Amino acid sequence: MSSALVLAAVPLLLAAALLALMKVPTNLQLTVTDTALVIEPQGLDRWWTRRDRIEVPLTSISSIRIAPRSEAPPPSGRHAALHIEGLITAGAWADTFWDVRRGDQLLVIECLPGAEFAMLVLQFANPFATLTRTRTVLAPQRVSHS
Repeated sequence: MSSALVLAAVPLLLAAALLALMKVPTNLQLTVTDTALVIEPQGLDRWWTRRDRIEVPLTSISSIRIAPRSEAPPPSGRHAALHIEGLITAGAWADTFWDVRRGDQLLVIECLPGAEFAMLVLQFANPFATLTRTRTVLAPQRVSHS
């Protein structure tokens, strides 16, 4: 194969990859254990976020809510992450962890000072169901820790 053909194929492959990013939803698993909220990126999300697991102690969570993307803090500062405006934001920016594609309704987990992240901004296929399930599991935990 000639080098000219290879060079011509590179932009096409990059365009195809960007198109795939627009279509591929986030792939996160969220679990609540006795002591922590565990977020595990799956598949390509592990690569994009550069994380395979984040454990947030239940005692470190100050709030969990659904927020429009416009209310989430913009990615800024030092980062080890991927950001292509309007397509994907994945990884850590200073004290905020993101795993979001093009979604507008995001699950925002705010943490108390001292936690690994001050905030986690996550996209799920059905953020309201995820919020309800998480709050249902967390409610008894919070009562028992009070």
